Amino acid sequence: MADHIDAGKLDKPVQVLALRETGPGVWTWERVRRAWANITFRPGTNLFSKVGVGARDAAVVLRRQSLTLHNALRLGDQHLFLTAITERGRGHLDVDAAVVEPVSCTATRTEDTVGENARPITAETMRMTFPGVLTEKYARYEREETHAENETSYVLVTSKPITLKAGDLVTVQEGPAKGKYHVTVCHVLDAWKNEYEIVWRGDV
Repeated sequence: MADHIDAGKLDKPVQVLALRETGPGVWTWERVRRAWANITFRPGTNLFSKVGVGARDAAVVLRRQSLTLHNALRLGDQHLFLTAITERGRGHLDVDAAVVEPVSCTATRTEDTVGENARPITAETMRMTFPGVLTEKYARYEREETHAENETSYVLVTSKPITLKAGDLVTVQEGPAKGKYHVTVCHVLDAWKNEYEIVWRGDV
């Protein structure tokens, strides 16, 4: 791409978002500022998840500003999950993004402790509400063993502050995958995001 882009081509008003804890255990995407962008929706797929299938790809050009892959962009009702940022000359940034639909999720963790008379007590030790992105698991990533017919699995992609453990219960509060799931596998080595394999088996 050429380094220069005419200012008039930055014609799409976007919101730059950051994930913030707005209350105890409540995380939401909050607007940091407004910006103008040039956005091209591309025919290819953006592989925003390492273990899940990709999403619609978008190429974004912005004026140079403080921006990392911890941020996101919003264009109208469309949420853009950032996957790469490179400098475009001295004045602009090239940003690769996946067009996704975040869903509100609540995660809870219960642990057994010993109460009076050495009786085990199950207590909730973590509750957190956050936006996540669900995607189907990439076919080549499926394990070899056969799955039960009534098992449904997804990959839940979250921002880095959202830390879950295997066994945590995740309630997807909206969308076609609404329901309760158990976290089975955690992928947390990426510097910018976490990915959790979640499974629904009958009545959780």
